[in-house]
Amino acid sequence: MAIAAVLERKVASALRRSGYSNSGTTLVVGASGGPDSSALIYALHRLKESHGLSLHVAHLNHNFRGQEAEDDAVFVAEIAEELGLPVTVVKEDPHAYQKERGISSFEQGAREMRYGFMARVAAQAGAKAVTVGHTSDDLAETVMLHILRGSGLYGLRGMGEVSDWPWPIDTGGLKLFRPFLDITKEQTAEYCREIGRTYREDSGNYMWRFTRNRLRQDLMPKLEQDYNPQVRSALVRLARTAAEDLDFVEGELDKVWQGVAVGSRGKVQFSRAALRELHPLLQRLALRRGYILVTGDSTRLRESHMVAMEHLASEDRSGISLELPGGVVLRQEFAEMVLTLRSNQDPRYPELDGEYSITLPMEAEATVAPAGPWLVTMQAGTAGEKPDWAGAGSEGEWTVCLDRGAIGDQATVRAWRPGDRIQPLGMQGQKKLQDLFTDR
Repeated sequence: MAIAAVLERKVASALRRSGYSNSGTTLVVGASGGPDSSALIYALHRLKESHGLSLHVAHLNHNFRGQEAEDDAVFVAEIAEELGLPVTVVKEDPHAYQKERGISSFEQGAREMRYGFMARVAAQAGAKAVTVGHTSDDLAETVMLHILRGSGLYGLRGMGEVSDWPWPIDTGGLKLFRPFLDITKEQTAEYCREIGRTYREDSGNYMWRFTRNRLRQDLMPKLEQDYNPQVRSALVRLARTAAEDLDFVEGELDKVWQGVAVGSRGKVQFSRAALRELHPLLQRLALRRGYILVTGDSTRLRESHMVAMEHLASEDRSGISLELPGGVVLRQEFAEMVLTLRSNQDPRYPELDGEYSITLPMEAEATVAPAGPWLVTMQAGTAGEKPDWAGAGSEGEWTVCLDRGAIGDQATVRAWRPGDRIQPLGMQGQKKLQDLFTDR
């Protein structure tokens, strides 16, 4: 059977399963210009009349591939115009976005920026969902990435055909729709060729600075050649099995959730006693669900963060806390454990939203340098002498004395990160800041 008929039949089935068929639904189609998203536009356009769909094409120019990126934007706009579809094309800077928000990963920053853009387009278009061209190859690669990071069931599940909007929160029930998860990348390119349509090739897919590209071009071919020629299919089956297992376990968590936690966007309170009575897997999923309720997203949450949350939950002391990605704090409070945004915390502790380089002074006069919402006052002095601006009492918590000879002329002010270490005065060896926070 011709690939066009196969692909369009699978997309039509996905539309019916999702409830988007014959419902007057508006879908935003996220388009890069590559074979996957181009095939998605063409297929949905060919199906839109028979399935009662309205389509709006959206393209974000990431502005880091020069003229190639400009040409991609023109290509997508021309496709939409030719097909008579409304289109929104916007240029943004992922490097600036990453720096402004203090995100360590360029890929994560670009992802957040992209989803934020598509959410805005969906709101303007009155769309119920944004549909993207993720294929079975993308699903297999995502599962493998999560395996390499030591993921649990959520990571093994990979992506779902219809899922809640990942970023930002409060998008009014917007969904992410992936009708190509049963279709390979090779099939999307073949589909475009068969129906006489063109697509763009993204050189960014070959940049080895990105982990996913190295996995796609190096690890996956090696696994196929040396271990299992059907490794992609095996990973997709693993994702399906994990999704079924997770569906059952989440149902078990639903049964006990109201007795364990209370809260909504921004703040969740756990009963420490009830949380500890749960099976370790349910306890883990409860903490993760709480994090998602607070932030609306779990993409910044890593295995190390989950381990730290579980460790804190096992502690008997009150008043200890743990800082988590996305400006979230997990805090022990007597009979409760509270997950909340740091913005809901003491205003004396504003979040550092990036990295700030400051020049250290040579002279004894105090100088002030801005570091985001903070002001850093610095003064050179002799070891053992207390600067005259470092007052007594509670102000001592804001004062730190550093070895100028060891630091040099420049210092960086930023929030702590998992893996950061310190060697406390008088202590042999180093200690993780994360452990220091939970031990205090």
